[in-house]
Amino acid sequence: MRSTVRRGLAAAAITAAGLTAFAPAAAAQPSIYNPVITPCSHKFRTPLDAPRPGTDVYWSPFGTGGIVCFDDGTGMENYYQRDPWGRWHDMNELMAGHFFYVVFSSTVPDQATWG
Repeated sequence: MRSTVRRGLAAAAITAAGLTAFAPAAAAQPSIYNPVITPCSHKFRTPLDAPRPGTDVYWSPFGTGGIVCFDDGTGMENYYQRDPWGRWHDMNELMAGHFFYVVFSSTVPDQATWG
């Protein structure tokens, strides 16, 4: 009786291990619990730069360097810029196609992982 139980448990363990090995690895999607940031300075230009298709104007004293896209799974685009001192600043779109630098710093991107 014991050997039958042992064989059954061994067969179940081998089957479970085999199914786990062939299961596809699930990639975590961004969510409010697991936000993701990615570099996206290429989507912006300064007011002094020549217009480029697919770019918005960004009015900032730091140019367009250090801009990240913040994806929290809600479908809304959020952008942040890191200043030379390492602080994050939110970017607000006050006019269509024109983003403005927020003076106050934020810690929101610090909770995200790089994607």
